[in-house]
Amino acid sequence: MKEFLKETQPIFYRILEKSFKENKKTHAFLLVGDHTDDIATFIAQSYICHEDTLACETCDNCIRIKEGLYPDMIVCDGKESSIKKSDIDHIQEEFVKSSVENNGKVYILKNIDNATTQAMNSLLKFLEEPVEEVYAILTTKNINKVLPTIQSRCQVIKLLPESKHSLELKLKNEGVDEEDSMVLPHLFDSIEECNEYKDSELYFDVKNYVFYFIEDLYMKPSDLLINLQINLGKKYKKNKEAYALFLNLLVLGMRDMFHVKHSIPVLFVKHKEFFEKMPEDGKILQKIEIILEYAERLNNNVNLALLLDGMVYKVLKGV
Repeated sequence: MKEFLKETQPIFYRILEKSFKENKKTHAFLLVGDHTDDIATFIAQSYICHEDTLACETCDNCIRIKEGLYPDMIVCDGKESSIKKSDIDHIQEEFVKSSVENNGKVYILKNIDNATTQAMNSLLKFLEEPVEEVYAILTTKNINKVLPTIQSRCQVIKLLPESKHSLELKLKNEGVDEEDSMVLPHLFDSIEECNEYKDSELYFDVKNYVFYFIEDLYMKPSDLLINLQINLGKKYKKNKEAYALFLNLLVLGMRDMFHVKHSIPVLFVKHKEFFEKMPEDGKILQKIEIILEYAERLNNNVNLALLLDGMVYKVLKGV
């Protein structure tokens, strides 16, 4: 996470590192953005970890915080159910007691915008009189739903939206194959969606069908349609999701075909030699436009088999 923050949230990382290095730890953060959970966990680890300026992420304390097993940490999530006054009262009651670990205490309130008015007011009083060695991390996707008085008592950090590069870094950090770490962010906008597909049979099936399609298109065009019908058409006959994934992956594959002929880096890094073996195609950009056109048509109520047949016919004959 440390390297990920350096790459994707450089300003916030410098603020965080400077405050911890100078021992001027902020008693309350308000993180604003769509994907704040891992960052909130990292901040919590940094408050407790003594192995480095910021969290080392490998010591016993860091691991327990990540796994939700640290005794001096309380987490409430407004996404699961609205945060109530009783939740804030519970935090206050627990945190006036002696620390179990003597390392400080942390509470994380995720999606604080989904808190009752009574909870917000109770939290405000808690923030107004910060207790030494008690740290708050609040998160929200919509800062306009958080009381201005709460905002004023926190260090507000508006996180930069996740880019394809940041998603790629996250996937690589999770041990996802290099090629899939590069491809998945071009298909999906969130780490949750990428993780949903990264190990799925559907994703790997359809990715293979894309390479079969490209090989047939340039080496055995007479077999193109029948092989596609046998592979994708037979196994995923009425699966619109599979067809959409296939067409989107096919666009990326065809773009890599174009890129490799013009010495541009490719997404399918393990298949660079495969693309290099394919013949030059002066009409490849028109073919990509056709595939994109048929991908758009999937949004309508169409016969999937006929749509695929039409796409293949136009790619073979219509340019």
